[in-house]
Amino acid sequence: MTTHKSSALRKAIRDRHSFFGNNPLVVKLLDDIDRVATKNTPILLDGETGTGKSLLARKIHDLSQRKGPFVSINCATFSQHLLETELFGHAKGAFTGAKDARKGLVATAQNGTLFLDEIGELPLDSQPKLLHLLEEKTIRPVGSDKEYDTSVRIVAATNKRLKDLVKQGLFRADLYYRLSVVPFTAPPLRDRPDDIEALTSTFVCQLCEEHELTSPHISTESINALQAYDWPGNIRELRNHIERSLLLSIPLHETLPAADTNSATTNKHCLKSLEKEHILKAINESKGNKSQAAKSLGISRRTLDRKLKRWDQKAA
Repeated sequence: MTTHKSSALRKAIRDRHSFFGNNPLVVKLLDDIDRVATKNTPILLDGETGTGKSLLARKIHDLSQRKGPFVSINCATFSQHLLETELFGHAKGAFTGAKDARKGLVATAQNGTLFLDEIGELPLDSQPKLLHLLEEKTIRPVGSDKEYDTSVRIVAATNKRLKDLVKQGLFRADLYYRLSVVPFTAPPLRDRPDDIEALTSTFVCQLCEEHELTSPHISTESINALQAYDWPGNIRELRNHIERSLLLSIPLHETLPAADTNSATTNKHCLKSLEKEHILKAINESKGNKSQAAKSLGISRRTLDRKLKRWDQKAA
């Protein structure tokens, strides 16, 4: 009788994977992170969707030697009111239904790390409270007249250019400068093809354990094909592709668009064409369901819509 792993155990297996690589860009990034991890200054991580910013955030926490927990929240998934309650908690009677006081994630992360993913989506009206936390090290729960001291390390991540949001009036300049004391960029996978073989090996082992599969032999042909592909969804897309191939027992190279593996530097126009072909194929396979296609590609629905809009404009 086959026993299926619980979702908690499967998550634990996935969480064992850390951000790593031997590419010079990655080596320098990890060296720089190692220098500042034990400090208390905020850290801003930027980079394209799927480049492993959440893994970097957890690595920073692990290296920080902070005794509290690693707590994360995606700023794009909550409205302003719910986000403030989630972050700072609320007092009893603060709003309808608040029968009891509730502590927020900042308090939960006491003496640890609070990871704010997609910080560029933080509502403008909520930004002063985060700035206050960073500068005063105190929080005031929603509906409370009391402030509480905190000791929490803030790590934020974004796939947007916050400087552009500042110019557009969508992100406070003072908050941006407070967050970006120590900024780091997670490089896209296309800039580190020499790491793909090790990443593939790690994901194959991890996914085979998670799904209770026999680990297959990965051919040189498959590795060459993976290294030649542009990976618009970066590490997340690579992992999703490997998982899909393992579950369907398909060699890793067979479901990728054709690429010029004979050239050391693939023409940029060719890579963009491959990206478009791959994305349109995913949409076709999902029968036009763009949300499902974005999930299979390992990119956000917003990124998919932006790419489709750009292609439509060029075709017009």
